[in-house]
Amino acid sequence: MKKLWILNHHSGLEGDRHFELAKEFVKNDLEVVVFMSGYSHRGETYLYEKEAVVKKVADGVTYVWLHTSPAYHGNGAARILNMMDYSRLMRKYEKKFYERFGKPDAVIGSSVHPFAWESACRIAKECKIPFICEIRDFWPLSFIEIYGWSKYHPVCLLFSALERRAYRRADAIVMTMEFGYQYLKQFPYVKKDRVFWIPNGYHTERIDQILASGNVHLPEEMEHYLTENWCAVYTGSFVDSERPLDMIDAAAYLKKMGQDQIHFAFIGDGHLRAKMEEKVRKEKLDHVKIFGRIEPDQVAVVLSKAGACIAALKDDRVLNDLGLSLNKLNDYLYSGVPTVFACNSVNVVEESGGGIVTPCGDPKAFAEALLRIYQMPEEERRAMGERGRREIREKYNYSLLAGQYLEILNTCMGRKGR
Repeated sequence: MKKLWILNHHSGLEGDRHFELAKEFVKNDLEVVVFMSGYSHRGETYLYEKEAVVKKVADGVTYVWLHTSPAYHGNGAARILNMMDYSRLMRKYEKKFYERFGKPDAVIGSSVHPFAWESACRIAKECKIPFICEIRDFWPLSFIEIYGWSKYHPVCLLFSALERRAYRRADAIVMTMEFGYQYLKQFPYVKKDRVFWIPNGYHTERIDQILASGNVHLPEEMEHYLTENWCAVYTGSFVDSERPLDMIDAAAYLKKMGQDQIHFAFIGDGHLRAKMEEKVRKEKLDHVKIFGRIEPDQVAVVLSKAGACIAALKDDRVLNDLGLSLNKLNDYLYSGVPTVFACNSVNVVEESGGGIVTPCGDPKAFAEALLRIYQMPEEERRAMGERGRREIREKYNYSLLAGQYLEILNTCMGRKGR
């Protein structure tokens, strides 16, 4: 069997992009090793104390957790150092990894950060194999657009240099953003025939099994709230880019209009949680409830009980116009429940007809879209949800996306004579 290595600092297991792709790759005679950090960005804790932990997590799929340091909170300097340590540990254990797994036939370096690209490129050069540069975030563009950093900030200059090196040396560039080539075309050495779009997918069969089994349960208070009320449900991070305060403003508008029979459930965590709770308390929004994070399997159960799914984005046209690949939209649309999405860019909710899209930063329009869904005949609401569900099943299923990815890998390996 041929061997594929995937370097992804923030990988994961069930439901994660590379775990789901790896399970499909194995069916096509590829052995996969995924290298990730042992520090959980979400939980802000170490999963393992050893510097490198190796586990076989599925047939033909092995994970390696690297004890990157230092531990960090938020997105400050410590997180950058943690990223750099990932590359250090990959270099430190490289020979041992060759001895244990054998040299790979291809390597994917996947951003969140460009140090994974550096490590993957070094391995590709050492083994004379293809390097696939996978882009899930554009760096340093995200620093500049989201955090307002100057392009001359030292970190931006470093990331820009690493970005150019990766694009120049990649045998193929795979992006999760549909229109990402509009950004890449500024680099004259990036040819369009080397650039491919493979969005974040969805394991539809697994979600079907979770719902059919009835074995996944919700916290009692959450179960009662969702069962007793018609709920607009948000799942994810409470951060400014996801605009949860705008959605609470929409809830306040509905109350003012006497339409507080539409309840809201915000499920997740993030730095805006305290502000959200204060706003709900101050404005006496009794039809809004904020819950903590839940497990990925529980998300499917929550959404199956929703009246509508809700999401919003900050109006960042520079990033959003490159193409959205939000995991939560896959969750939402496959639930079969209509989605209300505040977004000013092309998106899958609008393209599929699986919901209503409103302008960013317009709580009134968002509230009116929710009210429209609430007042729809059940048959019309079900048809809208089914359009979104069909879009995910036919275009975003991981088995389909893995087949497209395999074509890229096989072409690259063929060129290298692997």
